[in-house]
Amino acid sequence: MAAVQLPRIAWRQVLPVLAVLAALLEATAGRYGYHRDELYFMVAGHHPAWGYADQPPLVPLLVRLDTAVLGDSVRALRTLPLLVALCTVFLAALCARELAGPDARRSRRSQLLAAVATALSALVLVSGHLFVTSGVDLCVWALLLWLVLRWLRTRDDRLWLLAGPAAGVGLLVNNLVALLALALVLSAAAVGPRALFRSPLLYAGAVIALLIWAPDLIWQWRHGWPQLTMARQISSNSERVQLLPFQFEASFPLLWIAGWWALARRREFDGYRLLAVGYPVTLALVLLTGGKPYYATGWAPLLLAAGSVAAVDWLWRPDRARTARHTGTVLLAAVLGVVFSLVEVVAALPVVPVSTYHLVQPLNAENGETVGWPDLTATVAGVYRALPTAADRSGATLIAENYGEAGALDHYGRPLGLPTPYADHDGYADFGTPSGDGPSIMVGFEPDQLTGYWGSCTLAARIDNGRGLDNQEQHKQVLVCRDRLLPWPDLWKRLRHYS
Repeated sequence: MAAVQLPRIAWRQVLPVLAVLAALLEATAGRYGYHRDELYFMVAGHHPAWGYADQPPLVPLLVRLDTAVLGDSVRALRTLPLLVALCTVFLAALCARELAGPDARRSRRSQLLAAVATALSALVLVSGHLFVTSGVDLCVWALLLWLVLRWLRTRDDRLWLLAGPAAGVGLLVNNLVALLALALVLSAAAVGPRALFRSPLLYAGAVIALLIWAPDLIWQWRHGWPQLTMARQISSNSERVQLLPFQFEASFPLLWIAGWWALARRREFDGYRLLAVGYPVTLALVLLTGGKPYYATGWAPLLLAAGSVAAVDWLWRPDRARTARHTGTVLLAAVLGVVFSLVEVVAALPVVPVSTYHLVQPLNAENGETVGWPDLTATVAGVYRALPTAADRSGATLIAENYGEAGALDHYGRPLGLPTPYADHDGYADFGTPSGDGPSIMVGFEPDQLTGYWGSCTLAARIDNGRGLDNQEQHKQVLVCRDRLLPWPDLWKRLRHYS
């Protein structure tokens, strides 16, 4: 495909969208509280390593950097996700610019629509609000797909020297970048362009990516590849039927479908057939491996960009008569878009009071996991203070069933005098093994999970977030267990679990 000169980036159209998104994310950044993953990452950042049992090393380090520079608060922690979300939206606009071609008006309109659709998608709103790996991962995928898109237009092999470092950094965030790379390689082998495989700079970029990723790979190898154990656990619990519905629930479904259809069927986009095939190949790989439904949503910025170009062409076709029927169709599409956008914002961001969040919780349960952590910690502190003797308190061991609970107890528990919490869950299990000989305060466990490990376990309290919100921690038990039957190292191996 011969390269064409593209119009300038539509700054006047895209910058207002970025400003509105930034204002919306900033206004909601401090509402509710920390997410369980954020609490975990804050602890992991103080246990730096080249890898963890459940993730590569970069996000915990970014969380530590964020809080060290901006302060230890929910609002401060959400600053970097906000910036990453803005970057993702901008990359969607750049994808639309690539696809819209040399027509300046078409390009401006397409960039604007792509920016609006991406900014108001639940994917970007959720990942721009919470500091989780999927947000940075979404941005990395958008960057890589834009570079591939640009290479397909220009055949400038120097782009692979940018894609290599981007992929390497992405692999230090989330190993899903390898899934994208595999899907693109398989698609290029199937439908071309096979000239891609004749570029020495492609292999140079791949070597750069592997060199950047190498410390995490070495860490995984030296620790017995725990992320493979994690992947098998995810696959065993996978609900594959949710894969396709999730793709369309997380963004504007008609625009998403139109984008893929345009890439697959439009003659204008014949040179981009690799991308049209790459998306269903990614879905197939996720389906076969039993991955989580969101694993393929990194394609969203590109597909929304392609759909935006198709929508602009449909709305402003020069041969289309401005009939009342056409005007009505456009107005209906606009109304549906506004309604869908409002639903996305209300579902993705904590804009409603906590007391009414249960009404939108079925649409997005993640914000519910940011409620109640101080209450959980206060309950556990009450159990700790109620231990009958000073010797019990000085020798007590605090163990949480999952890393969110442990992170909350670490963050909120120190001012309350709680001992260091432990959790035998995912990567948190490597942050230390208990050694105390006193009673064990077990947070979030069911008694049958502990049978055969202690002589007795007594119910001491139940967790209540005080808002009537039925999240993962609500009504969990706090047990006090005595007369441990196994040495801690043996017990820690038996309690370890992944999810």
